[in-house]
Amino acid sequence: MLKSVMKKTAIILLLCFPALAYAGPAISFESETHDFGLVKEGELLECTFEFTNTGNEELVIERIGSS
Repeated sequence: MLKSVMKKTAIILLLCFPALAYAGPAISFESETHDFGLVKEGELLECTFEFTNTGNEELVIERIGSS
């Protein structure tokens, strides 16, 4: 009986270990692109990107940029 319990415990730990290896922050965007269309020279434009931390640890954003 003890061997059976130990075997089940070992299997559960092995199945859970990969999930622990991938733990951490994960960012998910509502939309990853925005097309402003035709823009007149000198016109100021603004766009807001909504995102959520879908991971299980704190998400820290250190730098942002545009393309």
